[in-house]
Amino acid sequence: MVLPHFIYALAEEGSDEYPKWHPMEIHFQGPLADEMDDDPNPFLDYKLQVIFTSPDGNRYNVPGFFNGDGKGGGKGNVWTVRFNPDQEGRWTYLASFRKGKNIAVEINITAGRSAAFDGASGSFTILPTDPGSPGFLKWGRLEYVGGHYLKFVDGPYWIKGGTDTPEDLLSYADFDNTPNAGHRYQAHEEDWQQNDPEWKEGKGKGIIGLLNYLASQHVNSIYFLAQNIGGDGKNVWPFAGNINPEGHPDNDNIHYDVSKLHQWNIVFSHAQRKEIFLHFVLNEAEEMNKRELDEAELGIERKLYYRELIARFGHHNALQWNLSEEYDLFLDLKPERIREFAQYIIDVDPYDHPVTVHNEGRDPDPNWLPFLGDERFSTTSLQFYEGNAKWGERVEKWRRLTEVAGRPLPINLDEFMILGPANQAQVRKEMLWPTYLSGGHLEFIQKGSLGTESLKDVEQMWQWTWYARRFVQENLPFWEMEPDDLAVVNGTNELGGVQVFAKHGEAYAIYLPEADPSGSLTMWRIQGTFLQRWYNPRTGAFEGKPRRFQAGGVVSLGLPPSDHQEDWVTLIQKEIE
Repeated sequence: MVLPHFIYALAEEGSDEYPKWHPMEIHFQGPLADEMDDDPNPFLDYKLQVIFTSPDGNRYNVPGFFNGDGKGGGKGNVWTVRFNPDQEGRWTYLASFRKGKNIAVEINITAGRSAAFDGASGSFTILPTDPGSPGFLKWGRLEYVGGHYLKFVDGPYWIKGGTDTPEDLLSYADFDNTPNAGHRYQAHEEDWQQNDPEWKEGKGKGIIGLLNYLASQHVNSIYFLAQNIGGDGKNVWPFAGNINPEGHPDNDNIHYDVSKLHQWNIVFSHAQRKEIFLHFVLNEAEEMNKRELDEAELGIERKLYYRELIARFGHHNALQWNLSEEYDLFLDLKPERIREFAQYIIDVDPYDHPVTVHNEGRDPDPNWLPFLGDERFSTTSLQFYEGNAKWGERVEKWRRLTEVAGRPLPINLDEFMILGPANQAQVRKEMLWPTYLSGGHLEFIQKGSLGTESLKDVEQMWQWTWYARRFVQENLPFWEMEPDDLAVVNGTNELGGVQVFAKHGEAYAIYLPEADPSGSLTMWRIQGTFLQRWYNPRTGAFEGKPRRFQAGGVVSLGLPPSDHQEDWVTLIQKEIE
């Protein structure tokens, strides 16, 4: 029997019509199993793949998974596939259900022997997306499109302004089978709202409230480890069996916790509705964590781990797979092994979500350069330790490096400086604006990351980040712009100097970490009337009277309306004739 239903809001009873970009589920009744069974192991010795064919003939080969009783229980006969349709019209599907030793990690769809509902088929209709759909459901999948910004298929280019804290986000006391849980997020329970999701009679309000808070502050990305056995926290894993949190060869890494992963998906689904990107980090820096699966090789345990995460969560519209935090620290995984990991994910993920890897922070040059130009990597994840006032320079350098390699990538600064209540203004001046006006992206890590119970301690930084991102998104064709700091002469040298982001002859955004002296903009061979306005990065508002001028030669920027020793942004745009 086949039991299709829509994940986010049930369709009319008996209907087979669902909105575009709204993930759907199809449940199949198969062999009765328990999540702890060994012979056969329902995760490893059965393989569900479903071929979805669109109205124009495109095919998606989507992995499915053992889903217990279909309601979060670990025993049952329900096998599920989650699918995210990208085209309106009539779709068909054909299920392949095979049985065999370790068959789940085989790429070959015909491996093993036919079992149960193998060959089940059906059809359904996809309707246009309601433009009022919440979060990412109205824009669709976030994709690499050949430049320095990812783009939603039916929506805008995207700029990241997120949090790396807490990295053990999923070490949450209300999740099933989470011993030594590091978080309750009680400060965020007040942010939970009526009709928000919960489970087991009121559980989950803290972590759902945390997502609501981040969304209220326009934080649009969250970084988290999917397992940290043998790492810093030793309190996150998706497995159902016996686990030594310190890391051990005898750990049971081939049975998955159906109820816990069901609860994780409730959280991830809510994040997508709140326009929060899911930054999955699949390994931690510590050696024991890297060795936990197959002694750091691409074996059965690691392949199954990747497959289970993709099958259960890959249907979400906006996410990326980060193969490892600090892949080159402690136990260096080496570029060739990282490429091998990336290739397996690409082979399994039907949606081509961006894949990346994170470096240890002293110098990414030797350890990220090997991935430049490699089509397996669609974004960066760079860490820098040292160097005040060099963030913009580094973003610009890495933009150039990816361009020269023939595959321009988004430049993401992740886990790159400790943020706390005392240094928020410094971070705004040295990191936030220089990164955005150099064409980059960022996520902040907070002081005391593992112990973070509330993200409200740095609320001023979230507000300032939103002011900066909103300025870029609402005023600039940023995806067409290039950094060009030399376009301003005689400006301030404080904190790395003037930052210029330009589409020459059309738009210029100029950040001054100290507004006096502001300098002059070189506009040789440029004609037309331009409008100059001053934007206050501390209040998120334009201030003072706009100024019109004729381009040509060298144009003095003048001074902002007040607080000349503070940081300011000036926006210069060509007026449409």
